[in-house]
Amino acid sequence: MNLTVSRPIQIFALVAVIAAVGGVAMLAMKPKPVATPPVVAVKQPVAAPNAASTMASKRAGSRAVATPSYTAKPKVPATAAPTVTAPRPLSVVGANGLPTMIDSALKKHDIVIVSVFDPQSPTDAISYEEAKAGASAARVGFVGISLLDNPVAAALTSALPGGGLLPSPGVLIYRRPGKLVQRIDGFSDRDVVAEAAAASVTAAPLTGAGS
Repeated sequence: MNLTVSRPIQIFALVAVIAAVGGVAMLAMKPKPVATPPVVAVKQPVAAPNAASTMASKRAGSRAVATPSYTAKPKVPATAAPTVTAPRPLSVVGANGLPTMIDSALKKHDIVIVSVFDPQSPTDAISYEEAKAGASAARVGFVGISLLDNPVAAALTSALPGGGLLPSPGVLIYRRPGKLVQRIDGFSDRDVVAEAAAASVTAAPLTGAGS
């Protein structure tokens, strides 16, 4: 059997083969999609602090000094300085003309024994103690006047009847309200002073110096 392929059929077959080859070539040239790998987060290992860095941190912390905080003080309005009144000097003379020490004692006692003495003299010190003991025995008032206490000694001298000087040592006995009724010059023991105090209740006031 003789098969003869006509010319048109041959041309059609050739075109079909070329078309098939071209389609295969185009499929081969098309890029294939590439799969993207997933991103995985990797944690970086934290390095443990070594002993040297730990000690350095502790030393630095021990040397750290907290800075003190200062709070501004509120301003206080200026005020006028208070006026200070100087105390008036106390008078050494009482209302009865005698030193205030004797005047105060006469307000408590009808009879007051005044011992006049020099504190630098041992004899006067004994006289003072004897006069004090005599006043205690007679239960009358007692005052000691030092000759070195110039203001008081001067006031007592001015109050002496008829003027004169104070005895050193000596005893002056006053009766309320301020009358000198006894004067003893020189040393006297406690018994003499006590007897003079008892007699002073009715004795007449002295009027002259050295009486």
